[in-house]
Amino acid sequence: MNRITLLARWQQLLGIRPEEGRTVGLFFLHNFLLGIGTILVYVSANVILLENNPERNLPVAYGAAALLMILAGKVYAHYEHHLGLQRVAVRVLLAVVALTGVLGVLVAVGHSVLAAVVIMAGYRVIYLLTNLEFWGLSAVVFDVRQGRRLFSVISSGDMPAKALGAVLALLIHHHTELLWLLLTAFGAYMGALLVLQITGRSHLVEARSAARARRTAAVAAPLQRWFGSSRLVLTMCLSMLAVAAVTTGIEYSFFVHVKHRFHDQALVMRYVSGVLALAYLLALVVKLVLTGPVLSRLGVRAVLLAPPAVLLVGLGLFGGLRTAGPDALVLYFCGLFLTLEILRRAVFDPVFLVLFQPLPAEERLQAHTLAKGLSEPLGMALAGGLLFVLHVWPALGQSFTFAWMGLLLLVALFYLHRTYGHYLAELQHAVSRRFGFAEEEPTPAPYATGTDVVISPAEIQAQITALTDKATRASATDALLALGEHALPALLDTLRTSPDETLIRRVALLCGHLRRPASRQALVALARQPNLFRREAALRALRNTAAAPSEAPVFQGLLQEEMRLAQQLLHGLAATHDKAVRASLDYELARLQQRVFGLLQQLYPPHLIADAQRGVAHATRERQANALEVLDNLIPRPVYQGLQTLLELAPVADKARRLDGLLGGFSDPEPMPATIARRGEAAFTDWTISLALHHWQPEPATAALLLPHLESQSQLIRESAWQVLDRLQQMLPSAHAQLLSAHPALSHSLMSHSVTDSRISAAERVAVLQGTALFAATPANVLSSIVPIMKEIAFPAGHQIFAKGDLGTSLFIVHEGEVGIFTGSQQLATFRKGDFFGELALLDAEPRSASAVAQTAVVAFRLDQEDFYDVMEERGEVLRNILRVLCQRLRRQNEMVK
Repeated sequence: MNRITLLARWQQLLGIRPEEGRTVGLFFLHNFLLGIGTILVYVSANVILLENNPERNLPVAYGAAALLMILAGKVYAHYEHHLGLQRVAVRVLLAVVALTGVLGVLVAVGHSVLAAVVIMAGYRVIYLLTNLEFWGLSAVVFDVRQGRRLFSVISSGDMPAKALGAVLALLIHHHTELLWLLLTAFGAYMGALLVLQITGRSHLVEARSAARARRTAAVAAPLQRWFGSSRLVLTMCLSMLAVAAVTTGIEYSFFVHVKHRFHDQALVMRYVSGVLALAYLLALVVKLVLTGPVLSRLGVRAVLLAPPAVLLVGLGLFGGLRTAGPDALVLYFCGLFLTLEILRRAVFDPVFLVLFQPLPAEERLQAHTLAKGLSEPLGMALAGGLLFVLHVWPALGQSFTFAWMGLLLLVALFYLHRTYGHYLAELQHAVSRRFGFAEEEPTPAPYATGTDVVISPAEIQAQITALTDKATRASATDALLALGEHALPALLDTLRTSPDETLIRRVALLCGHLRRPASRQALVALARQPNLFRREAALRALRNTAAAPSEAPVFQGLLQEEMRLAQQLLHGLAATHDKAVRASLDYELARLQQRVFGLLQQLYPPHLIADAQRGVAHATRERQANALEVLDNLIPRPVYQGLQTLLELAPVADKARRLDGLLGGFSDPEPMPATIARRGEAAFTDWTISLALHHWQPEPATAALLLPHLESQSQLIRESAWQVLDRLQQMLPSAHAQLLSAHPALSHSLMSHSVTDSRISAAERVAVLQGTALFAATPANVLSSIVPIMKEIAFPAGHQIFAKGDLGTSLFIVHEGEVGIFTGSQQLATFRKGDFFGELALLDAEPRSASAVAQTAVVAFRLDQEDFYDVMEERGEVLRNILRVLCQRLRRQNEMVK
């Protein structure tokens, strides 16, 4: 048990979720084995190369390695495209094993400078191939959000391996001992091949992405052959070229100065190996402990620009040390090399690879191959050429090397800054709609502003009243839009004074279409009201108008209100185990998320927030991850962290604790049912209120909270409130008597309620809807809105409910009895309790294709088309669920025909 707890804590520290543990472990082990093999080949190459004139031979080795790397990168890209990632990864490791064997032969028989150069070039090719193989697998298994959390973890697997290899180099005293290192590397690569096969059996290693829209801003046509259509790849490759050249220059300067300081080969290798071991161990600690949290806190841009900026400062320190002694210079280059390795391994590489993730999978792999197999070798070749120039003309001095490295770091900073901008553009492209189209609202009809038109306030008010009648609603909407500013004062007065929530929602949408400063001010005022349904209507209408910067504090304050409510809902969820209550509170949280996105659209570019909102709700993990990354780079960190907490799949208690950490501790002593009873219909749907009332235990001091619920327009809430009143009479008769005494009208309402109580309650009707396939997947909070339009009807046995050819405008749900469906004398089907028929009539009034007859006494519910249209207008979930069920039925019928 303790072992599991320690493992869970360790994973939590590293940002690894429980379901990711095995995958991360496999990738860590895979990288560890690759790291052992690669560092041992690297040590073997350096042992030989540093013996013979490294000032000349290192630049030559860099140039030769660059040419071979470019060739290997082209071959890899060809086979990756034709064989697929899984198969090419296996072949890469087999090629690496064979190449290691060739290097072993060279070490055994060749001690010339040419052999040393070939060994170093071979090491670089092995490093490239293993890097492409490992990161190619990572790029398709992990999405962009996982990449930010986990790339630093899985890529740290090679750090202890490389530190171990550096320590082994201390034991090398003769060339023949290098063969044992290469034999160990051979075994490590074979182990990596085994881990790769295990990974392939448990994960889909395939480069596949959903189709996307064409890029509006693409790379110039002549460059698309090399970099595709994404500007992100172009700037990434250019920045990688500059960084690789600087990295090569610093590595060269470190090795040469160490060689000059310690002439004895054993001392040189001891010093270099010690620095390498220290660098890799420090990089391991930074990767595991700091990279993920720092990236999460500071964001991609700051972490991406930090390495070249720090190195630029480090190069600047050389000006004060040019006249220093050899010991000081060795220490300086040692520190510079250490800083480079830590920043490169622990910060730059993981973050740089995250930038590829928004690309489609095929482009992602191509981009990585271009950066590592073309741009990085070109940078190495550029550095090798410049270093060889220094060897030919030594009078240029070390200042020449530092000058071109500083210039290239400035180039890297410029292109990395551009890269971040293109990264955001790729994220936005990844979550945008595949087929672009304008989302502008239709332009309202021209305003009737002629002086010959006289419109009285009474006529305008009549048109507003007509919005409540389904028969006149459409014509009234057109008339009010045409009146424009003439109708605006009356519309704004309706928003302020009307108690009709449905009318307010329709008037709010009209005000949004009018797009006038006064209408926007009224909508902002509506959004500030504590009634959250009105806030939703206001936010929906405000999407049609441009936000004003002066309104930002208002929406930021509303955002905080919503987060506080989310905190309360999460604590309420954590405190209950009732399945129905949890589902209801989940629905309230979903509504809250929609309001949060509506508020964000008023604070940040609305089309980006809308694209991200659609992406978050998308079925594919990659699309969701890209959408979250858009939000992470668009909105402030605290706001994003709160929204991410609401959106992610995690235990409710953990989510509540995380929000507590962001918003401050939660110390509300009021139970959730009491809070819902107090805030009522201004904040919650009627189903949530009904469930809360069932679980609420009123006290004498809080019994008055029942009053508005007893007089609610919702039958569901009224029934639940009367049940609470009955419970109060039984449990606290004195409080019940006191309530009736303080509110005499309650006695009359009590008698009216007992007389008009319907045979089938509103809660039972919700249960009826939930029991039908048509509405089974629709939340009960939504189904409660259908209850008012459910007409309870009864038919005696033998009664014809409708005949074939009758115009169908209603859906029927059987509650009791049996209904037969006939065409002529042939019976097609029998429907019993919970079954429904006539569902197509809800969407389109067409003649019935068969007759329906009550075979026994039947009690059913009828839903009429016009009433249902009103519900669908308010609740889109109802329509979506019906379309889903109808599509399923159509598929089954097609399969039967086949």
